[in-house]
Amino acid sequence: MLKTTPPLFDETPADYARISREITKSKYSKNVNIAFLSSYTAEILKPYIRVELAKSSIFSSVYFAPYNNIEQEIIDNNSGLYASNPDIVVIHIGIEDISQNVLTRFYSYSSDEIKNVTSSIVSRYKEMIRAFRKKSNAQIIIVDFAYIQNESFGFSGSPLAHSLSAYIQNINDQLWSICNQITSCHVIKYQQVFMEQGLNNCIDYKLYFLARIPFGVKAQIEIGKVIARTIAAIYTTPCKCLVLDLDNTLWGGVLGEDGIAGIKLSDDYPGNVYKSFQRTILGLRDQGVLLAIASKNNINDALDVMEKHTDCLIKKKHISSIQINWKDKATNLYKIARELNIGLNSIAFFDDNPVEREWIIEQVPDVRVINVPENPMFYSRALLNSRLFDKVNMTSEDTSRAEMYKHEKRRSEFHIKSKSVDDFLRGLKMSAKIGLVEDITLSRVEQLINKTNQYNLTCRRYTAEEIKDIISSGGVAIWISVKDKFGDSGIVGTAIAKKQNNNEWIIDTFLLSCRVIGRKLESILLYYLCKLVKGKKGVILYGEYIPTSKNNLINDFFIKFNFNEVINKENYWSCNLRETNISPSDFINVEFIE
Repeated sequence: MLKTTPPLFDETPADYARISREITKSKYSKNVNIAFLSSYTAEILKPYIRVELAKSSIFSSVYFAPYNNIEQEIIDNNSGLYASNPDIVVIHIGIEDISQNVLTRFYSYSSDEIKNVTSSIVSRYKEMIRAFRKKSNAQIIIVDFAYIQNESFGFSGSPLAHSLSAYIQNINDQLWSICNQITSCHVIKYQQVFMEQGLNNCIDYKLYFLARIPFGVKAQIEIGKVIARTIAAIYTTPCKCLVLDLDNTLWGGVLGEDGIAGIKLSDDYPGNVYKSFQRTILGLRDQGVLLAIASKNNINDALDVMEKHTDCLIKKKHISSIQINWKDKATNLYKIARELNIGLNSIAFFDDNPVEREWIIEQVPDVRVINVPENPMFYSRALLNSRLFDKVNMTSEDTSRAEMYKHEKRRSEFHIKSKSVDDFLRGLKMSAKIGLVEDITLSRVEQLINKTNQYNLTCRRYTAEEIKDIISSGGVAIWISVKDKFGDSGIVGTAIAKKQNNNEWIIDTFLLSCRVIGRKLESILLYYLCKLVKGKKGVILYGEYIPTSKNNLINDFFIKFNFNEVINKENYWSCNLRETNISPSDFINVEFIE
């Protein structure tokens, strides 16, 4: 794992080719097989994808199907696509390869004819995705459409209802809608690359006409980056917390020297640079990123800026942990992690001072340190391009995370004041819901399965499609949500059981979020899992504990619930559902959602 965000280097094709050759599998813990199906010669993207994934500590093997051979690869069980055993399949068809006649003679087509062409293209994608999904649970990435030629009417044609721009956007809208309805299916916005780089920087007509490569060198690099970044977001857990400095970070200048009236923070330059950066930070918070402060400053003066300065957008209420003092920042980062009950590897650190950044790299190596540019105009870009907060989907739990941690702080304060554990738990006035995993809860369950480490019996990881396969093959998958007098914690746990034979079942997955450890929700989750398995005529229920470096907390789970240890099979347990008596805690109201 990189200690800092990816360093900058002279990103030329030669650099990428050289670095790609130097990448060896032994250096990386994560290996991903990628299959690329395209209507053009895509091999040129290989070094860019591999190098960019390596920056996220992922080793990749990339298979490129012959160009314009997409359906054939999907239909043929013996194709290179399936021989490559892909974890990720990227499908990229150029609009010029699927709709050439329409593009060149667009204004000779009627509106109805355009609708028919659009429907045909969308149907083609539906069939491709459906056919592939029958044979593989690999993650699917669809690259949408961008038109590499100029609009006939110039820029004035773009807003017209009957225009090439509107035509392509309509297709993209429908593609996005399809992918939103399919689990483990993601969209890359191809047009965005062209918008950011400019058409003239993206097109090399010589490459296009001679080698079937529809973009120039700059676009190749950027497309490789976008694809790699999307893949990395699938396989890496985003940071939960952004720790910020104050002076020359949230505002320009040094508060202790310049005073509240002298710092640079306004709607005019240079203060607008820092105000814009604050907007970016709040945007991350809206997506579920916790904010914390680690600053060497006078705390009262700093809080005055946040509460009284009219141009300071970040307020005290936005901050989940405030460590403003004269202690070293490594000490404060440890305190932030304890206060928020998160791992140090869930923290990203942003500080304009390179000495402080180097200190954190040395003293707290698990923390992700962001490479901060000297020019604050590029702070936002550095933050968003750090990759530390990338995610491919967002749940309601994500967007409300900051509020949940506020509630958790109040719970902790209440816990301290309580006379006993039982007194604390009863005082919470908890209520829980249990339900079968369905499409509406699948994304959150997938998220929990792939990021929960502490209270997790097996630490098995599944994609959404794999979870659906378990359910469709007769398995049982349930979720649990909880709320109390302080707030709603959302879905915080899941359990999966699989049928082995006749009346024997096994607990495949059992986990709870670290936020609710100690609230005795495990008894509720296990009770309903046993009840559902018993309803499917299960008699013997096996359980397995697979030790990891992080789940020692749950090593006595089966002893606690009176399972019998299976002789000659370490960490394997069983119980007879006809004899066992697992009962949920009596101080939690439970509703089962049919």
